Amino acid sequence: MKFLVLMKRFSTNKDLVIQNFGRQVRLFENIKKFGHDVDFYCMDFKKFESKKVRKNNIDYYIEPFSFSKFNSFLKKLDSLLKQNKYDAIIASTSPLLGIIGYFYARKYKTKIVYELQDSFDVYDEYKIPFIKKLDNYITKNSDVVICVSHALMNRIKKFRKKTIYVIENGIERDLFKPIKRKIAREKLHLPKKAKIIVHIGLLARIKGYDIMIDSFKKVRERYPDTYLLISGEVYKYDKSINFKQKNIIFRKFPKREDVVLGINAADVAILPNPKNAFTEYSFPYKIVEYMACNVPIVATNVGDVAILLKKYKGSLCGPNAEDMGKKIIEKLESDKRVDYSKDMKRFDWEVLARKLNKILAA
Repeated sequence: MKFLVLMKRFSTNKDLVIQNFGRQVRLFENIKKFGHDVDFYCMDFKKFESKKVRKNNIDYYIEPFSFSKFNSFLKKLDSLLKQNKYDAIIASTSPLLGIIGYFYARKYKTKIVYELQDSFDVYDEYKIPFIKKLDNYITKNSDVVICVSHALMNRIKKFRKKTIYVIENGIERDLFKPIKRKIAREKLHLPKKAKIIVHIGLLARIKGYDIMIDSFKKVRERYPDTYLLISGEVYKYDKSINFKQKNIIFRKFPKREDVVLGINAADVAILPNPKNAFTEYSFPYKIVEYMACNVPIVATNVGDVAILLKKYKGSLCGPNAEDMGKKIIEKLESDKRVDYSKDMKRFDWEVLARKLNKILAA
């Protein structure tokens, strides 16, 4: 079969094409192992480039996108669809791409797969008139709908009667694995004997930045020589965030290998998500990356994270600084690594791609 994936070039503060990152890239890179051909048509709303990139035997057609370039974007997509007889269009990363994908799938009488990596109603595109109504329509009527979490699936079940599938975010298991804490700290030049808490990801109040900082202050009341290691971009709506505080170490980890070291350097990894329309339905990459490194985790009891961690005592806390601080202290005092390896096998990208292959072949 031959698939065309519609995707934003930039998402999660990364260039998904050039940095070779993200669930769409990983899933369809692996689905080629089952004998399929894959092309990507990528919306570029930052650099506004028009070019073709080939990576891992996949062609990425990058086209600039803005309202002034909307017709040109559609014209080139239409031309690509005419040249290639795709068995399915997979629309992802944006409700606008979902609507475009649905229209062209119906025009060329091919299957439309709507891949929901988030609850898109928190995206800026929902501010555009009629987008919400159209998005609900295509979610209800697409041939296949795939959700990133069970929480999102249960929400969509309220208005979609057809089958909904769940494929979570995965990990590169050959990359994300345990490393001795001492070695990781030496490579990153971090304090060797102090307690270190790590958080890697978007720095945003919508993602629990305030919970993280306040819980860290509570930990330092008990253990003053504790450090918080953070890495990530500051959310565009939270430019006032100040991480230049006592015992907070900010590091840029441009390479995935550095992220692995950062996680393994910690005594505890945290995920401080508050409960809101974004976090409740997402599936954080970081939770499975933390688990793959066997680092003790304290995460708020929000969304599918609760499903993953419910059997690991003391790993879940309420979405508030008081409870998170208490659970972090408990983990620091126990000072034990946790073996999550049995749960991690099903989050291998190839395993998830095999599941996707069965869905698309049905």
